[in-house]
Amino acid sequence: MAAGKFGPASGILLLDGYNLLANKVTGLREKASSQLTDTTGIGDTFEEQTPTGLTTLEVAQEGGFFDTSTTGSHAAFNASVPTSPQATVRTLCVGFAGQTTGYPFTGFEGAYEQDYSVTAEMGNLQKADVTYTMTGARSAGLILQPLATKTADWNTESTSVDNAASSAAGGVGFMQCTAASGFSAFVGSITHSTDDTTFASLIAFTDNVTSPYAERKEVSGTVNRYLAFSGNVTGSGSITIFCGFSRS
Repeated sequence: MAAGKFGPASGILLLDGYNLLANKVTGLREKASSQLTDTTGIGDTFEEQTPTGLTTLEVAQEGGFFDTSTTGSHAAFNASVPTSPQATVRTLCVGFAGQTTGYPFTGFEGAYEQDYSVTAEMGNLQKADVTYTMTGARSAGLILQPLATKTADWNTESTSVDNAASSAAGGVGFMQCTAASGFSAFVGSITHSTDDTTFASLIAFTDNVTSPYAERKEVSGTVNRYLAFSGNVTGSGSITIFCGFSRS
């Protein structure tokens, strides 16, 4: 990945297959906070705080338009604020460095939509702000397939992501599909290779051609040095896919 600074055009915000930046979000924030406890005692001359080992994760989006179209913000958020302990979790991917192979993104496990706020004001279009709180892990990874529309079988082996060495503790893959039409089947796979020539399947996502949708899938064991994405379709049509992987 090329080092450098990035501007607003480099944001990524994908939730359950909804590309929420299409609603013209004006602010995007990812925050991780270490929980501390006061361990100050008699004899100390300064207040002392010690980490408990727990981390609070939060993602917030601000200023996006309230949009009631099929793939707009209201479809993504309506009736999704948890009302019970068994409320549905969301699959969330966030990035700040752009849609480029090998560039960073973050995927979240156990993302709950905590706040959904719609605002109307004179002289402006309605806006929607959302805050997500996580109950699971934060998975920092690299993009294997930038969000793009495809019309036939493809793979990214010619632009594979090089980790410099293999890893032994598995990882987690994220796939987001924002649009699909025509195909009767689609299977997306993360593949890996030791030599950047011969690739084998590492993760096969569920066959699905109904959009929007997203999937998070874990794998254990060895992950080879090189990673790529493969898309296999049946029939004629188009599909818009994002995929990334985080090594454990």
